[in-house]
Amino acid sequence: MYRFNFKVLLLLLLIQVQVSAHDVALPVIVDTDMALDDIRAITMLINSEVAQVPLFTVSDGVRAPDEGVKNLMALLDYFEMGHIRVAKGPELGTAPPPMRKYIESINVPGSTKIPDTGYEKSSAPEAIVSAVKIMDEPVTFLCLGPLTSLAAALEIDPGIGKKISRIIYYGSDPGAREPGINTIRDPDAAARVFSSGIKIYAISLPETLLLGFNSSLYKKAITQGTRASDLIEAVHETETIRKMMSEGHFYVWDEMAVILIKDPSLFRFEPSPDNKDVMVLKEINRKGIESAYLKALGLPGDFHLDTREAVVLTEIPQDPLMFQADVSPAVNQLINMYGVEEWKACLLTNELHRHLGIYSIAGAKMGVRAREILEAPFDTLEVITDAGSSPPLSCMNDGLQVSTGASLGRGAIRVTEGNTPSAQFLFKDLKLTLTLKKEVWANIKKDIGKLVSTYGGTTPEYFKKVRELSVVYWKDLDRALIFDEKMEKRGTARK
Repeated sequence: MYRFNFKVLLLLLLIQVQVSAHDVALPVIVDTDMALDDIRAITMLINSEVAQVPLFTVSDGVRAPDEGVKNLMALLDYFEMGHIRVAKGPELGTAPPPMRKYIESINVPGSTKIPDTGYEKSSAPEAIVSAVKIMDEPVTFLCLGPLTSLAAALEIDPGIGKKISRIIYYGSDPGAREPGINTIRDPDAAARVFSSGIKIYAISLPETLLLGFNSSLYKKAITQGTRASDLIEAVHETETIRKMMSEGHFYVWDEMAVILIKDPSLFRFEPSPDNKDVMVLKEINRKGIESAYLKALGLPGDFHLDTREAVVLTEIPQDPLMFQADVSPAVNQLINMYGVEEWKACLLTNELHRHLGIYSIAGAKMGVRAREILEAPFDTLEVITDAGSSPPLSCMNDGLQVSTGASLGRGAIRVTEGNTPSAQFLFKDLKLTLTLKKEVWANIKKDIGKLVSTYGGTTPEYFKKVRELSVVYWKDLDRALIFDEKMEKRGTARK
């Protein structure tokens, strides 16, 4: 059991407050030496949309700054984010680290085509100063390489330290027993930053406590079905890297700095006994880190959702060839737009419901949205639905059960005698109410009403037309936009 420490609690609450509104991207300046783990970390940062990055700077670390800039700009071009500022840091003029000999042959696709003049003319320290000064709110400084450029920026203008809310650094204090490669690369810069008075979260653990970036994790990472996972595969598919991976040379290093921004609950920090401004990492939740790692490389629709595991299937189908002709063309589009978890919920809802239906799909999307907002694991919600027991509105209840795991058999869902497309979701001490927006409900009623008046309510032709319409609604109903959302905590409402 962790010993209670009020200072630790206060600092962790500060991080939690900064990330709790998961729809808001935090302002983050990133410094990198573009090593292999940096490429993975930045790919995760961009793909997960957890941060708004006004500036990247490149330091002299595992990779030389000139080559680092080219690889970074190629990565940004790959994600169509070439508009972000990039500045190059100074060369240290010391012997390069031993690992540079293998990293020189491992590059982001397209890096050789990047011109030497593609980055900012101002130096990295100057760019940091200007970027911080124009920010309207405090910025997080994410340092994945040596602290060279930040130390120089603080010398140029010490006042910017007041606008840096925290430094997340993969490394340790120069006085630590194991300071880490980034600190060893420029210990003087690290010493200046660690004495700057800015809050620092120092990430460094013995290898025995780290999560290995081994062949198993790599295979999971490259099968997420996204451009991010494709890029990870592209930069790792060399004989040298595959051999080193199989021999256990790689760990999840810089990637942890990105995961900390998204989910600080996976980390246990303690205050440094030698520096009141430094929090030192002591332990991580390795299983949670792996899950967060894969989500950061996955589809945006799945970032805040617990994974639904199959019970008797080896996997829930996603191959368009496995679906009927009218649904098959929409499979990849639906997964890319709304994520795998919503796909699973709607697919299983349709099978349970025995026909494609608009209300049942809306219910599935509602349940997924509730899990997303509450960040509630599957099977943990209690649901009170006001959709009643009269079709077609009551068809929502099938989708609610499938998407949340709150089934009638488990006694976790209660159906009221209401007649509105609304449900309450209970999780811990929170109550979330979701209601289909009036204009959305009006359109559904109008479209179904036309079919009833034309074909009758239970004829084969009616269900055929409902199926056609349901595929359209399945694609058009964005769960983030179609519900009125109200959160309550012990009777206090908040939106």
